[in-house]
Amino acid sequence: MLGVGITFDHPNPAELSGRVISVNLPADGSCVNVRLEGEIKNAVATMSRDLRVGIEFIGLSETEQAITAVLSVMSDVLVNA
Repeated sequence: MLGVGITFDHPNPAELSGRVISVNLPADGSCVNVRLEGEIKNAVATMSRDLRVGIEFIGLSETEQAITAVLSVMSDVLVNA
């Protein structure tokens, strides 16, 4: 099992839990684009009124797992910089 958390704007966190979501990695402008599908496991409003969701990905290929792991580490580095 592999998961990520993302933050975005949505008016009602309660209606998102259990829904399937597609995530395109990396963002626009990249030469490589990977589409991952997963299930929203939790959704919580942040102090800034954004919505943070936890997404669980199941059945990813080794390549998809590696890309997601690298992007997760890069995100941690950028946030803590």
